[in-house]
Amino acid sequence: MDRAIIVQHIEDAAHHLLISVHKEEANTKETGVIIRKYVHTGHISVEEEHVLKVQVADTLKIVGIVVPFVLIPGASIVMPILIKVAGKHNINLMPSVM
Repeated sequence: MDRAIIVQHIEDAAHHLLISVHKEEANTKETGVIIRKYVHTGHISVEEEHVLKVQVADTLKIVGIVVPFVLIPGASIVMPILIKVAGKHNINLMPSVM
């Protein structure tokens, strides 16, 4: 592979990651507002409930991906394979913003 193509691929992947992190940050802030509203009023709309469920699921997915990287030696090799195999079986391990 040409070096310029490899560099472009890395730049594209880094750009996608940064955009995803920014979206996740915005979603987390929105979730915080919804939780505060629920604590103060005791009620949230159906749409807000859906956003809250999706964000909690995304947070658990992130924890499920990050924790093995920290605790298990060699997880950086195994996790991408696991994510790909899970995708082939219609199991989504990646957060919705990715």
